Amino acid sequence: MVEQLRAEGERIDACVVGEPSSVLLLGDTVKVGRRGSLNAWITARGVQGHVAYPERAANPVPVLIELLAALQARRLDEGHPPFPRSNLEVTSVDVGNPAGNVIPAEATARLNIRFNPAHTGDTLAAWLEEACARTGRDGVSLEVRSVCSGNAFMTEPGPFTEQVSAAVQEVLGRTPAPSTGGGTSDARFLRVMAPVVEIGLVGATIHQTDERVAVADLRALQRVYERVIERFFAAAQ
Repeated sequence: MVEQLRAEGERIDACVVGEPSSVLLLGDTVKVGRRGSLNAWITARGVQGHVAYPERAANPVPVLIELLAALQARRLDEGHPPFPRSNLEVTSVDVGNPAGNVIPAEATARLNIRFNPAHTGDTLAAWLEEACARTGRDGVSLEVRSVCSGNAFMTEPGPFTEQVSAAVQEVLGRTPAPSTGGGTSDARFLRVMAPVVEIGLVGATIHQTDERVAVADLRALQRVYERVIERFFAAAQ
């Protein structure tokens, strides 16, 4: 959408994204930034063989485990105010070996890194590639494929963030706390065109089986959006 808007010469002055930004009460938090996200797939390739003759095989599983333990053990940073620390989480380890007496030829893993502005997707991908090259050994090779879905970003405090905060205060009677926590959102694309603030419903049951929101919150959020629009265009006159 951003590419199409730019191709058509459209310009955006400011943007509100309706992600479920609230924590306990509607409007208690607004997102003014997000950490970046990097997905990586690691494949360890060895030589299949019988467990009774390990000298004739090359087991990729211990090598992959060694690599994952080293990656998980590294403290990526101490935070980058106002962002929390970056974290790496191993989300899957797979061998797919149905035989108990066979050393497998291949083992795979998947991980995700949520990172603050101390890093970029490119620097983290390079770190993973270097770690794979360092951990590989005779008979076992390691390969990594990384995809960054967005780098960290933040909308600096200014007139737009103040207008959103004032609208929440006027409608709901509370001042929202700015936050850069949580996952990724479409704001990571839109922020290249304009300042972006995320204000939305309470996400207490997000992605749960019985995900739900209060109807009263929906109606109140509509009033917040209306007040944001009124304040924005009044300031633009």
